[in-house]
Parts: sequence; C-alpha cells; structure tokens
Amino acid sequence: MTNALTIAFDRLETQLDTLLRTVEPLSHAQQNSKPDAGSWSILQVFRHMMQSEGQILRYLRKKIQGSATAPKANLWSSIRSVVLNVAMRLPLKYKVPDAIRIDFDENYDFEKLSSEWKTLRVEMREFLETIDEETAQKEIFRHPVVGLMSLVQGLSFMQVHLERHTGQIERIIQHPAFPR
Repeated sequence: MTNALTIAFDRLETQLDTLLRTVEPLSHAQQNSKPDAGSWSILQVFRHMMQSEGQILRYLRKKIQGSATAPKANLWSSIRSVVLNVAMRLPLKYKVPDAIRIDFDENYDFEKLSSEWKTLRVEMREFLETIDEETAQKEIFRHPVVGLMSLVQGLSFMQVHLERHTGQIERIIQHPAFPR
C-alpha cells in the first residue's frame, strides 16, 4: 500500500472506531430509533455505509484487473473529486442509489453490523495493500455521479461520506423523539 493510501485508509479507520464507540453504549431501541417514518435509524445508516463500502470494494476488485490501461488521474479527476466532496458537505439530501437502498422497516443488531463492517474494512485494507504507486494514481475509483478518479481521491470521498453520515447519526441522537 502506498503512503498516501495508508494515510487515507487510517483516517477512515479512525472515523469508524470513533463512530462505533459513540453508538455502542446506546440501547438496541436507541440504535434502531428513527426520528420519523421517512428517516433512517442509526443502524440503518450503518447498513447504508457498509453497503456503499462493499459496492466500492467489489467495483475496485473488478476494475483493478484492467488498471494497466486505465488513464492516470489528472486535473479533471481532481476537479471531480473536489466538487463531489464539497457537494457531500452541503446540507442537501441526495437520492440513494438503488444498489444501496435501505428498507425503512428493517431493524439491525449493532454487534452483527459492527463485526461485518470491521470485516469489510479488513478486506479493503488487504486489497489496498496490493496497490502500487503507479496504480494508485490511475482513474480506477468510480463514483456513480461524478465519474472516475484516483484511489486516494476515492478514499477522500469515503471519508467525507462517513463524516456526512456521522453528522446524520449525531442529529438522530439529538432529535427530541430520540428515546432517553
């Protein structure tokens, strides 16, 4: 794994560890509480994040096979990355892709989800450890809206995505309808 990928992935791991420590002490009812019928619970947010990261890893495993012919990330990749990360920080709601849609009626178990998420992160680390410097600079990370960018730019998006949903979880906890 390149130094830049190590730094970016370690930030993701720190974010996840902090989030898990925040949510773990909450009761099962609190973890599955929704502010209203059209909102997600904390564990539904977890499920969404896991599905998103799982989709990313599956895509990267396929894309890496053709990385020799992939173009090197360039100015346009950087612009797409910046635009995406700025958009993710705006207080706007975005349509969730069908592949990672959450069932609003589903309840989840914290221990099971957190274990699955950590396993997924181990798989992601193992994948990233196979990436050399040249491949890390290629456009092999694809966001469904803004398109291709480098792996480092992709991990940056993942950090901002997790940051966005951590804020969502904090708002769920602060909501007046949250069980105390």
